[in-house]
Amino acid sequence: MRADEAHGVYRILRDADGASVHLRQAEPGWLIPGQNPLGLFYLRENVDELAAEFAGEIVGSLWPEDRPWGMYEFAISDPDATLIRVGRPTQLPARPPIEV
Repeated sequence: MRADEAHGVYRILRDADGASVHLRQAEPGWLIPGQNPLGLFYLRENVDELAAEFAGEIVGSLWPEDRPWGMYEFAISDPDATLIRVGRPTQLPARPPIEV
């Protein structure tokens, strides 16, 4: 990954495959054990493959699924309780028009 954008204490890192990580410096007192307010989203096409690799660490034992917010994803947590979501935009089939 390389730093593509820097805005004060905020950084955006991107790799050649299109993955990006948005980082911001944590303020003192933000990291409360088991209640970390920070998270990251790892945008990948191979969601199912990564879910299989991290099967024992998936939060809530939920395999990847289409979420109401338009992402096909699953989540894991790091040792500091940072929520890490792995996913891609939902690829639902087009719905036929509703006839009235």
